[in-house]
Amino acid sequence: MRYLKSNIHYFLVVAEELHFRRASEKLHVAQPAISRAIQQLEDQLGLSLFDRSNRGVALTAAGQAFYAECQAAARIMENAKLKAIRSANGETGQLLIGYTDFAINGPLPRLLANFHHQHPDVTIDLVRKDSHTQLEELEQGKIDLGFLTGPIKSSSISHHIIHRASYVVVLPLDHELSKLDEISLEMLAEEEFVLGDNNTWRHFILQLNTYCIKAGFTPKISRQAPTTESIFGLVAAKMGITLYPDFDLNHNRKDIAIRPVKNSHAYMNLEAAWHKQASNPAVSLFLSANQIQLTA
Repeated sequence: MRYLKSNIHYFLVVAEELHFRRASEKLHVAQPAISRAIQQLEDQLGLSLFDRSNRGVALTAAGQAFYAECQAAARIMENAKLKAIRSANGETGQLLIGYTDFAINGPLPRLLANFHHQHPDVTIDLVRKDSHTQLEELEQGKIDLGFLTGPIKSSSISHHIIHRASYVVVLPLDHELSKLDEISLEMLAEEEFVLGDNNTWRHFILQLNTYCIKAGFTPKISRQAPTTESIFGLVAAKMGITLYPDFDLNHNRKDIAIRPVKNSHAYMNLEAAWHKQASNPAVSLFLSANQIQLTA
């Protein structure tokens, strides 16, 4: 059975006021119109909602029960409205974020914490993906935000540098070079390198090769591994050394040494990236929460 929304609204006001004239004044609706609406509602229900007498208006037992349920329904509808508004504003829902090892070992945990503190009702899902795949999936709308290695050259992707990291040398704890406070890049020309695999670390390897070539050598790769921890593990096992961006590394390894590169002016850019036509409003909230520029 369908009821006119206006009839229900009129009923609620009359039930609150228990006076048709006061209800008319409150609703700014003529009293006869309200009386007709209540009568239509009673006819639909097949019962009386009000006792009308010279002494005034009172809810019947049926009217009291109907009033309680209508109030509950009104609260549900108001809550549904608020949830819809919050969802449209990106304050609820889901945010799918791609990340690289550099991001999760750098500033990303802090950015996630900032956002979660301000918008705890948005579910954040993280997926580890290389930079190239993140760019593809941003283009296709498969992820909402990416944290990846720059540079980014796409007309449809907005991006913002969130961290510029110089390079450090990571080497076994008892390596001869670990005795130095700084290590010049040229001193690594004869060293064997442990690097990420070519598929998932391609952006970084390209930059690293360019960096080393400018110093007069190409890295001699002895081992490749898929993750930061596995790379560092191989370094600790004396399989080689590596170069890594100077992030605040989230690890407590005691079996490696980390030294800055002497007189280096090279940097690796970690960037936040999102589609210019991103439809998920939570993207803008995330960027705003972390004071990341909305345009690039």
